[in-house]
Amino acid sequence: MFFSVGVETPQDGNTAWGLIVPALCNDEYGCFSAADDKRSIAPAVREAILITLEAMLQNDRYDIANLVDEGYLSYAEQEAYRDYDSWFVIDVDLSAFEGRQQRINVALPDTLIKRIDNRVKESPDRYRDRSHFLALAARHELVNS
Repeated sequence: MFFSVGVETPQDGNTAWGLIVPALCNDEYGCFSAADDKRSIAPAVREAILITLEAMLQNDRYDIANLVDEGYLSYAEQEAYRDYDSWFVIDVDLSAFEGRQQRINVALPDTLIKRIDNRVKESPDRYRDRSHFLALAARHELVNS
């Protein structure tokens, strides 16, 4: 899933880069982190996202399927995030929170399988493999039905 990340630039050499993930901030949780240098920003925020999600999912009121990121342009306009002077988007694999993998036997027309495989090959940054493609397609259909 893609998450918008706000970055607060340090004012001096003794201050860390401040990081926030607004999509994971609510009345009960906040997703914040800090990094000492630019190279540490992505790993720090990825870790903060995973830790926050783990805590949220232990509370049965949260479901990954219901997570929504409004987009950095929306957050940048909100008063609560005025201190964050730059924004970026990070992709975090949330499959570890979806339960254990199970093998199933599915019959599909060979032409459809070829089309799926071609799409996976064309977009290796988006799809890990055929199963990942089918899981994303199923989630999309279930959310939009």
